[in-house]
Amino acid sequence: MQKIRPLFVSSAGFFLDGYDLSVISFALYFIAQEMKLSSSQEGLVSSASLMGMTIGALLFGFLGDKVGRKKLMGIDLIFFMTFGITSALSQNFTQLFISRLLLGIGIGGDYPISSTIMSEFSPAVNRGKYLVASISLYWVGTLVASIVNLTFLSFYEFWRYTFLFGALISLPIILLRIKLDESPRWLASKGLLVTEKFNPQVENKGINGIKELFENPLLPYVLAVSMVWFLFDVASYGIGLYYPLVLREFAFPSNVEVLYSTMAIAGGALLGYLIAVSAIDSLGRRKVLLTGLGGMAFLLIIGGITKIEGFLLVPYFMTFVALEQWAGAVTLFYPTEIFPTSVRSTAQGFATSVSRIGAILGVYFFPSMVRSVGFSSSLIIFGITSTLALTISFLTYRETRKKELEETSLGKITIINNNRK
Repeated sequence: MQKIRPLFVSSAGFFLDGYDLSVISFALYFIAQEMKLSSSQEGLVSSASLMGMTIGALLFGFLGDKVGRKKLMGIDLIFFMTFGITSALSQNFTQLFISRLLLGIGIGGDYPISSTIMSEFSPAVNRGKYLVASISLYWVGTLVASIVNLTFLSFYEFWRYTFLFGALISLPIILLRIKLDESPRWLASKGLLVTEKFNPQVENKGINGIKELFENPLLPYVLAVSMVWFLFDVASYGIGLYYPLVLREFAFPSNVEVLYSTMAIAGGALLGYLIAVSAIDSLGRRKVLLTGLGGMAFLLIIGGITKIEGFLLVPYFMTFVALEQWAGAVTLFYPTEIFPTSVRSTAQGFATSVSRIGAILGVYFFPSMVRSVGFSSSLIIFGITSTLALTISFLTYRETRKKELEETSLGKITIINNNRK
């Protein structure tokens, strides 16, 4: 129970992220018509929260190493709740864009804090299972978003209710997070807790400042994990945020059919996570990541070559997202396993921020890319970015399964934990 509680309370941030991005992806079509948005404004609204995430991840990641994980666990979601409400009340493009941008700061801030505290609380033997399970709640949020959209679809300006619902469900999560304990690893890294297992030398590995994160021996790994996550997000978010629009344009004219299809895609993602949970600590991080990225690249390129469309897009996207989760889970939590406690949150925040830039590029340019070169060619382009991510991963990622963080984290000194259970 001591491990399960931080799992679900921390994972709630991923749930809210999945809910929020799925809600806007469906609502954007209606908002654009009601507010008479230009194509440029439409792109900015869809990517506003991702822009905010680049800021939030850097800021909260840095603060997470300075002041602790626990103190920030509720603050980030206060951003989500407050600006989720203002998003629901927005009357024009400017109000909506600013609200979505500030909301994104909260979501972005939650990534390094949640994933870091989860990694530091999880036991080595099945840490991967805990981390993958926590990230899977993103797609639970996506599934709930589709249900809520379907519930309010007949209402006038239904998207206001769905935005408001997301903001309100974050309140009990904030209250639960206040009761979380501080990470013992962070306390040890600051000399506030010294035991046989946790002590400053073991936790910091000779890395005592943020500047050292961007020097050898850490810099090559900072660049590698950031670039892989960047390339992954170009394709993952570039397509993922537009599933409802793609289905509406190339498969189904009915909004109800689009929502049910989106729910089926979310089900495919959850199935992918379910398999990944059982495989991550047996197959290992490298095999799961390479299988996911390889599957993504293959499906995107084949889908582009065969010019897939119509009802076949549903099983196609279900298969794609199932494999996508294998890659997405590892790219998200892997930095928390290879960087020492003194800079773990900062490194995770930096990698998250870089990845969001890739997401912004994918989201912002996907509609214009489809108009310029077509949907099929766009799939092939994203397939190429996934292939690049696969290549970098193959060359740089080390295996970390069933090892204590003392062993997997990099630094200026090497420490083997002889007390591993």
